[in-house]
Amino acid sequence: MLKAIKKVPIIKKAQPFEIQLKDNIKDSVNKYWEEFICEKEGYWDGKILSVARFDVNNFVIEVGEAQYSWLIYSKNHNDLDVRSFFVSILLKTLDDKYVLIKNNHNKFNIIGGMADSKDLNGDYFSPELCLKRELFEELHLDLKNKNHVLNYQMKYLKTPEPGRNYGIVYVGNLNFYSKDLLDYFSRVKDIVDSEVNHVLLLNSEEVLQLDLTDNDISYLKDLISYEVKE
Repeated sequence: MLKAIKKVPIIKKAQPFEIQLKDNIKDSVNKYWEEFICEKEGYWDGKILSVARFDVNNFVIEVGEAQYSWLIYSKNHNDLDVRSFFVSILLKTLDDKYVLIKNNHNKFNIIGGMADSKDLNGDYFSPELCLKRELFEELHLDLKNKNHVLNYQMKYLKTPEPGRNYGIVYVGNLNFYSKDLLDYFSRVKDIVDSEVNHVLLLNSEEVLQLDLTDNDISYLKDLISYEVKE
């Protein structure tokens, strides 16, 4: 579900910060992960931030550190509940095209990624710091450079149902026309995140026609619909 943000959320470390995996499912998780990576290339296990608690009334999100393999396991099993946390941005070019990417797993998405402990400032998580990092890694653009990004704002909170993730979603306007952005990406493609295979520049109707069957990214259609109405 996608909701407009009316109050900036407080995102802080859960106590304890490191989420503990129960002994009785460790073997099951490890076995499932080994089978998963045998069937699918390009995945690796690492630490991610998972939502441990969400206080709806006070708009406080508590995040703890988990393993990516736990998230993959939890998507298909009921004995483990891991909810990942991401930050993303819907960018628009000067000629009103939305910026989507296609990764090396052939999935569509917008710029962004799962939250990382590198984006913690003491006990608190900075969505803007995460966004700045992801934008630079994926498009080699500087969030704070007006020659790259004219403006941006935190606008939506994505919650589970559908999907297993929470996310902070920004919207922003680039200082690029479509052709110029594609030219720029072609020049930096060899130095950006290898997960980004293609940049797609689509109008709203084209985005709404995409086959977004993954529940964790199906919110993109709601996002576009909300933005078109404004």
